[in-house]
Amino acid sequence: MLPKGLKGAHALALATLSSKTLKISEQEAARERITATEQVLKENLTVPETRDLIKNIKARYLIQESSESKEIKAVLQKVSSGLSEATLANASREQLQSLQAILVQKLDEISKLIG
Repeated sequence: MLPKGLKGAHALALATLSSKTLKISEQEAARERITATEQVLKENLTVPETRDLIKNIKARYLIQESSESKEIKAVLQKVSSGLSEATLANASREQLQSLQAILVQKLDEISKLIG
């Protein structure tokens, strides 16, 4: 049963705030849906206003994701093309040791984030 003042179209729009769509945990997505539902009810938003609210919520997550992935993509491109075997062969021992230390540190950070 829908809360008083919430139409089916509101519920359908709010249901699109899923963990899959937002690329977050189900718990975080549920919090977003609850917060949005409370705002819709409190402000008595129309269906178009609710859709705009949902669009703005999605944009927060999708913009963050796309900017991060573009940054990582650029780094991957630079590392894969810029660190050719020939480039590495022309580096000094000290440069290679510094590069190795940085890469080991970054791999450790990545491992912690991946879990």
